[in-house]
Amino acid sequence: MKKLGEIEVRPVISNIVSTSNLHNKVDVKKFVKFGWGTYDDAIYGGRCGYVKTPEMQGRVIVFPSGKMISVGAKSARKSFEQLNQAKFCLLRGKLIPDVRLEQKIQNIVGTLTLKNNLKINLLVAKLQGAIYEPEQFPGVILKSARSLSYLIFASGKVVISGAKSEEELMEASLEIQGKIKSLNRLI
Repeated sequence: MKKLGEIEVRPVISNIVSTSNLHNKVDVKKFVKFGWGTYDDAIYGGRCGYVKTPEMQGRVIVFPSGKMISVGAKSARKSFEQLNQAKFCLLRGKLIPDVRLEQKIQNIVGTLTLKNNLKINLLVAKLQGAIYEPEQFPGVILKSARSLSYLIFASGKVVISGAKSEEELMEASLEIQGKIKSLNRLI
């Protein structure tokens, strides 16, 4: 396996999903009183509220149970900051007591843009476990043994989903680039 420094194309993080729990019930309907909050019965049947501040790359979904999901950040640090910012907003709004957050990354999505177009029909024939149904989806779907998913497109774009750390995303990037490169030599 190549060292990370020898990687041809580095993945670009497009989204990090992280979670935390406030361990308190939250009245998400009160979010509309604040500039940072959104609540709408029509969105997801009113089962959650949203916290979005100008500093956030994404937003934080807050459920009445106190569980929170940060989406849209481009780094683990930013994702965790979003959860902390949401907690601070809820504290300032007197919607929760102060609690210590334990944050966990659930999913990192990254993209690769390879230098060449790919021959999808030939590639799918050689990739073990690959699914390709062009009438339903224009790319190849490939699952790895490590619970990662790859979406591979003829344009050379690859989406990697399921990583739990930036290091795992880099390793997955190396793995799929190696497979594609070795298969392209055979094609």
